[in-house]
Amino acid sequence: MAYRLGILLALLATVPARADDVRFLGHAIELDAAADARQVLRARGTLYAIPGTPAQIVRKAQVCLARPDSHTGIVSVDADGGRLVAISRVEFRDAERIGLAKGRLAVEAGDGAFQVVLGNLGILQGNAGATGDEVFLPLAMRPDSGWEPALTALIGVERALVDCMFL
Repeated sequence: MAYRLGILLALLATVPARADDVRFLGHAIELDAAADARQVLRARGTLYAIPGTPAQIVRKAQVCLARPDSHTGIVSVDADGGRLVAISRVEFRDAERIGLAKGRLAVEAGDGAFQVVLGNLGILQGNAGATGDEVFLPLAMRPDSGWEPALTALIGVERALVDCMFL
């Protein structure tokens, strides 16, 4: 596992930055370059050094995300593979509204390190319908979309997880 993590870090260090690479609150934002709407595909956070094996790190993340105030629901856990996936739903505010953002939060752990990757990001369109159906529009970097407060709120969920991991 440490070997794979080392290779991944080496590859990331040698990949040239694309024109569409964006940094936001310490995260590398991957955009869909083909879309004029500049849809946010992923937000990759900091690589944190922490003692433990991938399984120990994932188990600790699982405990942190099981807290009632985590704003997440765990979807899958592969402790031996060093991966945990959760869905986060969090309220955000901007100048015009109070909204709801959602995203997939993936904890990727290696020997003595972990990183959180946010993906499948969206903002609730309108209110839930009479049948309870919710429609989330993809998070797009448009001035009128509310992407900044929505992504800030989702990163806040990640930060709470990171804080818990180091307790």
